[in-house]
Amino acid sequence: MAQTDELSPIAEMSTYHLVYFNMRGRAEPIRWILLAADVDYSEEIIDVLSDWKSRKEDYDWGNVPVLMVDGNQLHQTTVISRYLGEAQNMISKDLWTVTRQQELVEGVHDATYILSDLFIARLRQDPGYQANMYNKIKGRLPIICMNVERAITEDGWIYSDEMTWVDIFVAAYFDLFTHYFPNILDNYPGCQDLVKRVSEIPKIAKRIEERPDWSDFESPKSINPEG
Repeated sequence: MAQTDELSPIAEMSTYHLVYFNMRGRAEPIRWILLAADVDYSEEIIDVLSDWKSRKEDYDWGNVPVLMVDGNQLHQTTVISRYLGEAQNMISKDLWTVTRQQELVEGVHDATYILSDLFIARLRQDPGYQANMYNKIKGRLPIICMNVERAITEDGWIYSDEMTWVDIFVAAYFDLFTHYFPNILDNYPGCQDLVKRVSEIPKIAKRIEERPDWSDFESPKSINPEG
């Protein structure tokens, strides 16, 4: 893990409160980064189907996940993840490396928008649109895997010889995607090893073992309308 001898003053002082739905979704990478950094945090769960409508206006951007940092709202999964990585010194130091890592982060995160549309189509019982989104993400994931595979160094990390927050972020999303498409990493041994190494971090391994079952909204069940 890339780090300095001391954490920054921000990392030492801040308290973290994560707000998200009763899902893994876009909060799972944030959880994994907090756990890998061994940072204490609290979490508030909002039922996406029954409670979200009444809570939406509580948040500046009308969306979650939100990380409350000393009571201040911080939005957007990739922004929150990068903030935590920098605050906990889980970062690369070279600007070009950081930029290429961020490119991969955004590419991986983009797939979640397709996945969300797929879930909504299933909820609305629109099999035509659901099939369209299913095929769209199924076609997109190999491109993501290929680019991540190319970026993994001989040391097993993304554009780095040490683990950074980016590795944790990507591994968390790959863990999510493989529940919907179990074979997506079959041709990408570097990606497989990345997920394995990150998921074996003790607190992350405990999270995987103990996390709640799927919500109805994001369940892998019947994700493909054609069976």
